[in-house]
Amino acid sequence: MVRETAYDEVFDSQKHYRCILDSMARPGKINRLEPVELAPPPGLNRASSLAAFALLDGDTTFETVQMEHGEASYLAANTRAVRTGVDDAAFIFADGNQSPDMLEAANCGTLTYPDTAATLVLQISTASPQPLTGGLGLSLEGPGIEGTGSLFVRGLNPDLLLALQARNAEFPLGLDTILTFEDEAAIPYVVGLPRTARVSWESC
Repeated sequence: MVRETAYDEVFDSQKHYRCILDSMARPGKINRLEPVELAPPPGLNRASSLAAFALLDGDTTFETVQMEHGEASYLAANTRAVRTGVDDAAFIFADGNQSPDMLEAANCGTLTYPDTAATLVLQISTASPQPLTGGLGLSLEGPGIEGTGSLFVRGLNPDLLLALQARNAEFPLGLDTILTFEDEAAIPYVVGLPRTARVSWESC
């Protein structure tokens, strides 16, 4: 299993963590993660890997959904986090085209401890502030968004968005979501969709 040596667990993780926090505070904003030379398994993009390295540690749990090329072992080896089932995972890594069924068991927290809810890390094909042919146009409202924000994505199942909307209907319960993708130059990006964001969409 690949143990990444180019990644600095202090310097790089702090930079990427701040970037992810900014994404969650400003829903729909596309944030560039400073690249690090990584060699993740084929089912895991570099943006998801860097997000995992910044967010996971030996005290956290995670699960990968329908990733069968050593992705879970790779994350465990590089973060020391413990793999569990979806129902016990603090972080769930999946492709954005996944079936919404995976959300049925995801932990949405409790009224006493809403902060124990899981975070989804969904890999999409791309995102842009401009319309994308064959994609989805997202309209965003809520804290951190001035008026109504717009984001265009490809590689995100609208049924998954619908299921996520249902799981987030009883705030403060719900699931925070981080979208990840790479551009043609393999530059990694993240977009935050916290449970506080109200999301609607239509096909482009």
